[in-house]
Amino acid sequence: MNQRDDALWDPRGSTADKELQRLQAQLAPFGLRARSRGEWIPRPVVRKRRRHWPRLFAAALAASLLLVCLNAYRLSWQEGAAWRVRGDGASSYVAQLRSGDWLQTSDGESFDIDVARIGRVTLSPGSRLQLVETRRARHRVRLESGHLRARVWAPPGYFGVDSGSAEVVDLGCDFDLWKAQDGRGRVYVRSGWVEYRVARRDVLLPAGYELRFDDSHPAAPLRPDASPAFAAAVLSLQSRLDAGESVEAMRADADRIAALARSTDAYSLLYLLSQRHALADTALYARLAQALGVTADDTAHRAAWARGDIAAINRWWDEYPTQPKRWWANWADALP
Repeated sequence: MNQRDDALWDPRGSTADKELQRLQAQLAPFGLRARSRGEWIPRPVVRKRRRHWPRLFAAALAASLLLVCLNAYRLSWQEGAAWRVRGDGASSYVAQLRSGDWLQTSDGESFDIDVARIGRVTLSPGSRLQLVETRRARHRVRLESGHLRARVWAPPGYFGVDSGSAEVVDLGCDFDLWKAQDGRGRVYVRSGWVEYRVARRDVLLPAGYELRFDDSHPAAPLRPDASPAFAAAVLSLQSRLDAGESVEAMRADADRIAALARSTDAYSLLYLLSQRHALADTALYARLAQALGVTADDTAHRAAWARGDIAAINRWWDEYPTQPKRWWANWADALP
C-alpha cells in the first residue's frame, strides 16, 4: 500500500470505504473550503466578566472589623495591672510599675514606661514619678519633680498627669511636662492638645504652645519663640485679668499685644479674648480676625462677642486650624 492508497494522504482514494465517506460528508461543513465560502462561521467565545466587588467588599469589611477589635483591645486594661518599664535604649523590660509605686531616675538615667497599651512616658534624669491609678479609660500618674514626655494615642481624658494642685489631661497628643519642687513648671504640646485643670479653671493648650504655671494659677499660653516684648505684654494683661481690672485699664496692654502679635500667635489672642469677652472692644479683635483670615468689620459679630455670645465665640474657635477633640488624627503619636 502506497501513500496514494491511504485516505490520510489522499482522500480521493477512499471511494471504496463507505464508512470513511460518511465521516467525510459529516465533517465537510467544518472544512477549510466551507469556511472560505461562508458556510460555517465560528462563534466567538464570550467570557463572562467576574464581579470582584463582593470579594473586595467582604475583605474591606473584615479588615475594618479587625481594626475595630484591635483598637478595642488596645484601649482595654485590667484595673491595677502593672505597667512595663524599660531602661534608656534597652530592648527588654527591667521592671514593673504598679499602682502606688514610685519610679525615680538618677543623673544620667532615664526610663521608658508603657502607659497600658495606649502610649508611653519617657522619664528624664533626675525625675520622680508615681503611678496613681490605672484602669480602662483612666490612667493617672503624679510627677513630683523633673521632666517627662508623654506620647499617647487615645480618646480625650484617658491619660493625665497630676502636678500637685493641678492636672494635665491628655486629649490625644504628644507633650512635655516640667515641674520643680516649689510647684512651678510648664507644659509644652508637640502635637494635638492638652487641658490644664486647676481649681475651677480649665485651659486648653494646642500644639506649638507652652503654658507656665505655679501652685495657684496658670499663665496665658505662649509660643516658645514669642518675642520677649510680646510675652511681657501678654503676661501683664493676664495679671490685670486675674485682678479683675476694667477693660479701659487693660486697653494699653491690649493695643501693645495687637501691635506685636504675629499670625502664629493667634491662639494667645484667642485665649485672651475668651478670658474677658469685653476685650473685643480693643485692638485684639481686629488682630485676631486678621490672624484667622476672617472679616474684622463684622460689627454684629463683634458686639455679640463682647456680650459673651457663645455662638459668636465658637464661630472663631472653629476657624482655628486644629481642634481639641480630633485625637484620632494624631495617629503618628502611637508610633515609636
